[in-house]
Amino acid sequence: MSPLVLIPLTAVYGALLVRLLIRIRDEKLGYGKEKTLCSLGFLALAACSALAGQRPLAFWQMLPALLCCLAGDVILALYNRSRRIPLFMAGLLSFLAGHFLFLWGLSRVRPMDWTTAAAALGGAVGVWALSRLPVLEMGRTLPWTMIYGAAVSALVGKAFRLMVSLGEPWCLWVLGGAALFWVSDLLILFLYFWPGRHPRIHAANLLTYYGGMALLALSLAF
Repeated sequence: MSPLVLIPLTAVYGALLVRLLIRIRDEKLGYGKEKTLCSLGFLALAACSALAGQRPLAFWQMLPALLCCLAGDVILALYNRSRRIPLFMAGLLSFLAGHFLFLWGLSRVRPMDWTTAAAALGGAVGVWALSRLPVLEMGRTLPWTMIYGAAVSALVGKAFRLMVSLGEPWCLWVLGGAALFWVSDLLILFLYFWPGRHPRIHAANLLTYYGGMALLALSLAF
């Protein structure tokens, strides 16, 4: 497959994301359909990137993580409408599984080392420190959010280590995707645990998350 097909496909993905951002202005209408389409979009990007690239095995290693993220997207869209805590926890666990599966896939390229563990520890401690802020109300979810922070920080640490050690073009795309993923998860803390959340936080969270997923998907083309 020609890599040129990724240009219109990325444009369609961007259009779906714009549609989602417009939809979230009125949460009462719900936006589960739009989130699902965006999630299917990054799956399509990943599949086409793998066909255009030279690393088809990497797609199958990434696919379980992508599917977990798709499930998390749908579940959290339902939570945003109903505000039922079990749905939030189910979405959190889906994304947590996705983070660990991304780590598993990258570890097939090069095993994890102390830098990944240090990044994970820093992420957990960082979430705990933020939970001390009076504006954030994490309550019983704090242990889970600390694990979540550790997982996404470990992903960034692992991607950085691959970039330094291998220096291949796909490593840069993975690092960019992981970094945007990290920013998205940081914004989630203020989206779900800050009573005075601003609508722009939601938009920024979606932009960084779906942008990060696009970079991770497109990395398969290199």
